[in-house]
Amino acid sequence: MLDLPTEPIAALQNIKGIDFPSDVRYRQILVTGPPGAGKSTLITRLGGWSEEGYLDLGKKHWWRSEILSVRPREIHLGMPFQGLGDAVTVFDAEFYGRDPIPAIDFDRIQLPPRKRFFLNVDWYRRYAFEFLLPPAEVVFQRRAERAQHSTHVVDKQLSREICTVQHEAFLRLAEHLHRKGFRVYLRELIENPPRRFVDPQAAGAAMNLIAKRRPVTVSRLLAPLKQFLARLGVGTGHEIRLRSNYRLGDAKVRVSFDRVPIEITLGRDDKKLHLYPETRIDERGKPNSTGNFVIVDPAAQPGRINGFLRLTPKSWISLGAGDRVQQALFNYPDAVDDEHLVIIHGPESLVFHNLSDAGATIGRFASDARGMREGSYRRLREIFGGAIEQLPADEALALIEEVNKVMRQEAYRPRSDWGLPGGLVMLPGRLTPILVADLHAQVDNLLTVLSQNAFLDALEDGSAALIILGDAVHCEEDGKLGEMDSSMLMMDLIFRLKLRFPQQVFYIRGNHDSFTEDIAKDGVPQGLLWARELVARRGQAYREAMAEFYRLLPFVVASTDFVACHAAAPKEDVSKDMLVNIHRHPELAIEMVNNRHFQPSRPNGYTRADVKRFRRALGLQKHTTFIVGHTPMDSDSTLWLNVNGIKSHHVLYSARVGQVAMFTRIGGVMVPLIYPVDAVTSLIKQLKDKPA
Repeated sequence: MLDLPTEPIAALQNIKGIDFPSDVRYRQILVTGPPGAGKSTLITRLGGWSEEGYLDLGKKHWWRSEILSVRPREIHLGMPFQGLGDAVTVFDAEFYGRDPIPAIDFDRIQLPPRKRFFLNVDWYRRYAFEFLLPPAEVVFQRRAERAQHSTHVVDKQLSREICTVQHEAFLRLAEHLHRKGFRVYLRELIENPPRRFVDPQAAGAAMNLIAKRRPVTVSRLLAPLKQFLARLGVGTGHEIRLRSNYRLGDAKVRVSFDRVPIEITLGRDDKKLHLYPETRIDERGKPNSTGNFVIVDPAAQPGRINGFLRLTPKSWISLGAGDRVQQALFNYPDAVDDEHLVIIHGPESLVFHNLSDAGATIGRFASDARGMREGSYRRLREIFGGAIEQLPADEALALIEEVNKVMRQEAYRPRSDWGLPGGLVMLPGRLTPILVADLHAQVDNLLTVLSQNAFLDALEDGSAALIILGDAVHCEEDGKLGEMDSSMLMMDLIFRLKLRFPQQVFYIRGNHDSFTEDIAKDGVPQGLLWARELVARRGQAYREAMAEFYRLLPFVVASTDFVACHAAAPKEDVSKDMLVNIHRHPELAIEMVNNRHFQPSRPNGYTRADVKRFRRALGLQKHTTFIVGHTPMDSDSTLWLNVNGIKSHHVLYSARVGQVAMFTRIGGVMVPLIYPVDAVTSLIKQLKDKPA
């Protein structure tokens, strides 16, 4: 039972045949409710986003989640419950399998900040939560009928009691969100009009608030604008021209953009960091600003893989030893506080705010042309044997045949009962991973990764391994789905790398690594086109050699602190022996390159429980990093962390035009990095007439 009564909403509007509150806009609507409530049907009728998004309400900043950028949308909620460490859904066994059923831990539900000034986002009014809550008996009947067809995995364990406690949990959550100020309404069936909560104290509270209002003054009207601009670094502190070292005190300091790198010293002389504009190198070798800044550790050992922080416009970074990733990147000494220095990226200046008694200093430093990585370009040109161009047919055939010989003896792969390297790569912990996924014929994306940082140095000195999580072929840009030249060039490059570093380059099989007619996008049969183009350009023998390469590929790579595959954790129990002898389990092989994470529209997708079981099967710790590709979460980004609310479960998609994401290990921590894509192919080609 609810503590607050509800009443029908009098003022309604009709959107595509369904009644909604008149003050709700179409793009505000978020539909939620227990399994079987009819969320997908409602969203389909509205013409909203077709896949359910997952929100962990116990996670900070859930209201900023990328999945909320597309609305109307159905939302699958993870809730914190008393006695449970992680947030779970109402169809997770951790919730309904306990006796007694745990209550929602409302204190652990994260809440967005209030709108304190008029240019802030009002998160409480940005979204309109529709709780679709049919009676539990109705839901049970629906799901019981649905369970006969085995279409939804959530119906495997079903009872009237489960439906009742799930219904009650959503009722309680709806009431809580209403009390906290969110726009919330309820509906039993799609055909029924919506209802809202009635708070008897609301009217009286509103009158008291009006009575207590202070007189409106010009100062009060301008205060919100001043506070907003202050957060962006406008009008905050005093501006300085950074001609020499400047010791920061308690006051904020603004430094105008002038593209001059800045050296930051935390403490008296305890830790130095360098901050400089991030650039992308174009075909002429000219660095172009991305609008971002990057922060690096100048003390990082040359030739060793290191990392950086990125500062984007209208955002800020708090430098300090309290951040686990920063500690791994910068190896802060004890003198650096947990929160030492805040840097704000304002519209026309950087704002520095010292938070530590130890203080901080900023100053200029002389910088080399960091944008030009000519040394790496020359080494890549030497590895490829010239400019990055498609090989002649005879050279390409000889190359892939040599690669296949290497694959039959590939390192770190336990032998299957066929006597060949099995489906599992067990990478030694001493090798630093360089992980990319779904390159989809974006050659410059792979070359950018190899020319950045010290990745190429680490491959050459034997301390790292490049791991490609499948789908290196088949361009996914609009208008280029049937173009196969870039795919051939990509595989030529990968094969050159494999021959050069046979024990340090690994290709994990993806669903596009095939010639089947099932490989298609927007009606373009890319698998069949790939086979046809290889035969036409390089002959039948090359096509057969590529098929042999596919047969020799592993499906999983694991190390001491990560596991990765192309698409999915298995939904059933697996063992290392099954992965090694994956040829005896074709259904497992198909699943791991094709399946995706669970959504109501994808009932057979893998879940948090499957990821946990997969980690255990490989002898890994509970929250070991698990990386997949295959399922980009939106059309713009290249990296998604803790997907579906599963801790340390990340998705990479390294085929975006303009930026490429990857994972590596720094300071014992698996760290994601995103690089702007340089025009490396063109830049390497321009080196042909220059002396080596």
